[in-house]
Amino acid sequence: MTATYNSSLPSDKDWVRFVLGDRDGSSAVLQDEEINAILAEEANKYLAAAICGEAVLALGKDAVSKSVGNLSISFGSSSPESAYRALVSRLRERGCQLLLETSGGAVLRSLGTDC
Repeated sequence: MTATYNSSLPSDKDWVRFVLGDRDGSSAVLQDEEINAILAEEANKYLAAAICGEAVLALGKDAVSKSVGNLSISFGSSSPESAYRALVSRLRERGCQLLLETSGGAVLRSLGTDC
């Protein structure tokens, strides 16, 4: 499995990595194959990015503190998890909006999506 990123965003896979902040191939959370599979399943790149973002959250990207023995690290008073969840929510809303604009809701009903 691979994890690549091109900052000129030539593909939807690169766009998903860009908006989720998963750009460093050596420490990427999602593999290219995973992103491409989600892109193939979802109606648009915004909904795919939302699904990928939820997967990132499920893998623990939402950790705001870590303790190992006597060492403890916290990531400020604002919650990165909340900001990331808000991003995922905005992506889902935009994806749903695009579906409504292009299909008048027929696609949403047929897909059974969370819009």
